Amino acid sequence: MELILPQFGLFFWSALIFLIFVWLLAKYAWKPILAALDAREKRIAEALAAAEKARAEMEALKAQQEKLQMEAAQEREKILAQAQKMRDEIIEQARAEARKQAEGILWAAQQQINQQRERFLQEMRAYAVRLSIEIAQKILEDHFQSSEKAQAYAEKLVAELRLN
Repeated sequence: MELILPQFGLFFWSALIFLIFVWLLAKYAWKPILAALDAREKRIAEALAAAEKARAEMEALKAQQEKLQMEAAQEREKILAQAQKMRDEIIEQARAEARKQAEGILWAAQQQINQQRERFLQEMRAYAVRLSIEIAQKILEDHFQSSEKAQAYAEKLVAELRLN
């Protein structure tokens, strides 16, 4: 049994060495180890806080990006609507201008037609007057073959014209 039961001297010295070892560890090793563990725990907590802050910032940036994308889409739609409106206005202005020019061309053509018709009518009147005069001259020449008759008829006409 001697092997199973420890002797008192061995037990005493083992306990004393253990206590000295514990006291040395407590005095010189545990404080730096605990300080290192505390520092590591603090760094881990700070890293976790920084990671949480970064995640929150990323989510905020993502939300802001989505908001900016929505605003950009709305702005794009607004610009497209304005462009469509401007295009319609330009087309309508072009149509109005074309109508105005067509009306101007038609009016000018009508004026030119009226002027040509008036000129034609004047020419026709002048031609009718010339023909009438030539016909009258031929009739009178035929009717008044003697100059005495012609002279008497001319004086009669002059007298009638003076009375009127």
